Amino acid sequence: MAESHEEPERDRASTGGTAGLASNLAADIASDLASGATAVSRALTGTSASRMLVRRGFLLRKLYADVVGADGEVLVAHLAWLRVAGIHTPYAVVERYPAGGGREVLRGRPIAGSPRRRRDGGMEYSIGIRDGRTLRLVHHAPVPAWHPSDPQIGPRVHWHVAVPYARADVSWESGGAGGTRISGSVSGAGYADWVWLRLPPRLLGLRRLWWGRVHLPDRAVVFTSVDRANGERWTRVAEWRVGGDGTGGDPVEVVADGAPPIAGPGEDSGIWTVPAPRGPVSLEPLRVLHEGEPLDVDRFPDSLERWGSRLASGATYEIRCLSRAHDEAGATGMAVHESIRFGR
Repeated sequence: MAESHEEPERDRASTGGTAGLASNLAADIASDLASGATAVSRALTGTSASRMLVRRGFLLRKLYADVVGADGEVLVAHLAWLRVAGIHTPYAVVERYPAGGGREVLRGRPIAGSPRRRRDGGMEYSIGIRDGRTLRLVHHAPVPAWHPSDPQIGPRVHWHVAVPYARADVSWESGGAGGTRISGSVSGAGYADWVWLRLPPRLLGLRRLWWGRVHLPDRAVVFTSVDRANGERWTRVAEWRVGGDGTGGDPVEVVADGAPPIAGPGEDSGIWTVPAPRGPVSLEPLRVLHEGEPLDVDRFPDSLERWGSRLASGATYEIRCLSRAHDEAGATGMAVHESIRFGR
């Protein structure tokens, strides 16, 4: 995404500078998050007037960004800015999935109110980690952003792809001794998208989500399919040609009535077939990166924060996979994709 979509109201994290953020981060992030979670939970469980306050005053801007290395290592960064009834709460989660398996999670928050555009056209995402370090993820010379054709998923949901494909690098700036295990750097293929929610997730009427991004040597494919509670299905697939220098043109889009066909136990762990414009792409899972409740203890270690977040989101179940992608021409690459169920 080239544009930042920064709100007129500035998040508290965007003021004061990096040094101040690092020194105050451990002391104030818990209270920020707890107050935001409490505001959501009170509104959801209170009177009809308080529910309307959330409907009018709720905004969650969430940026998902990732890097997949050539060896299969995956790093995912979630940056979010939550506003509930005038309370602003920035937070971030960084997850590393080493090539050998496992998951490592770090908590923090965005250093600014939106990503920074670089002079080379790329985008830079900065996260202040609780141990005092700063993570910087850079997407170099991304292919053009994609705003799916209307209608959107719902009147209070907006999703678009900020970076369909880019050369990506992750680096760390030292700044503390927290004993965390994530270290070193990661380079590979990058991706980023935005989700804007103007209602808590449990009030949006969603039942199932399938999402994925695929990087092949000469093409990038992104797909999303959403089942709504009213029985309707929203599906978009887009594809970009990717040159040897990483550049690409405007996307070709497919609007479909069904989700990408899925085969396998539980309709989650088998081969996914994505009906891309230049021919179908098959995704064969290499390993499951994460399975279970998205708002788990690793991502949300504070019990009050986790309780409030789950109250706002409702029951959810996530399966995120790293897969080997291949098309009919024999090209191979890597894909990150996931299935999320909403409700019980």
